[in-house]
Amino acid sequence: MNIIPLDEKWLEPMCELWNKELGDHFPMREQLMRQNTFQDENVYLGGSKLAVSEDGELIGFVIAKKWQEQQREMRLGDGGGWIQAILVRSDARGQGIGSSLLEQAERALRDAGAELAYIGRDPWHYIPGIPKSLPDAKAWFERKGYEVLYEVFDLVNQTSKENGQRQEYVEGAYSRLLEQKDKEEMLRFFKRCFPGRWYYEAQCYWERGGQGREFIGLFAGDEMIGFCRVNDAESPLIAQNTYWAPLFDSPLGGIGPLGVDDRFRGKGYGLAIVKDGVAELTNRGMKHLVIDWTEIVDFYAKLGFSVWKGYDLAKKTL
Repeated sequence: MNIIPLDEKWLEPMCELWNKELGDHFPMREQLMRQNTFQDENVYLGGSKLAVSEDGELIGFVIAKKWQEQQREMRLGDGGGWIQAILVRSDARGQGIGSSLLEQAERALRDAGAELAYIGRDPWHYIPGIPKSLPDAKAWFERKGYEVLYEVFDLVNQTSKENGQRQEYVEGAYSRLLEQKDKEEMLRFFKRCFPGRWYYEAQCYWERGGQGREFIGLFAGDEMIGFCRVNDAESPLIAQNTYWAPLFDSPLGGIGPLGVDDRFRGKGYGLAIVKDGVAELTNRGMKHLVIDWTEIVDFYAKLGFSVWKGYDLAKKTL
């Protein structure tokens, strides 16, 4: 067996290995792996490796990331790095391949100055933590020194005709889909109210071809004071809540993230704008809706969402 650097020419066999091992839970598309791994400048090549057999077959891989977008106003990761994914072919497990890949990734991150390693939740992540559907993975990471922090969930719902009604807002607020002309006001809103990951994702949205239709903006006059993101198959990027659309036999829509300016909370705007997001995607013909990476299960249960997938957020001090 040989350990070699990550290279995009291995994209197809990496997807094939992923789907052989994980496809029933997390079906991978080449477009998604290209977007989230090979087009993310935060992939740290020093810690991202492929395990290849003597006859040239892919046995496993690890993808490590550290924040490298120094031109940005924000800095994600709190000084840590991420293990975006690690996978070994099932018939090759128990030989120390996974342990070797993980150790090399952690050592490279540590040498690059990272003090922590997180499982998932990287920029352009696939998963926010260790999937609960893979209990052996949780036990393995715990043996490797990872500490489980808390749980988050993906939620799912089915649409119905009753979901198609838009909301009325108190005190003159109103919502509408954003347009290209709203870009600067939208970015001002995110910088002011959500200056971390969500601001980063908002910047990336416009940089990678967004035109506005993926965001419902909440406005007071001309000022944006809240938002709900709405994703579908026509979106310019594969968004987190539509990653696993191949599991559904009908069009999948994604709801979230969403947020309201602190100054305007307590007026029912949050729940109302989620309802507007549901209405927008229902009217686009979506049959199922997914909300990803949330702790507030009870809040979304008010709209009929239930737990679909669960994850244990985990980290390790390097």
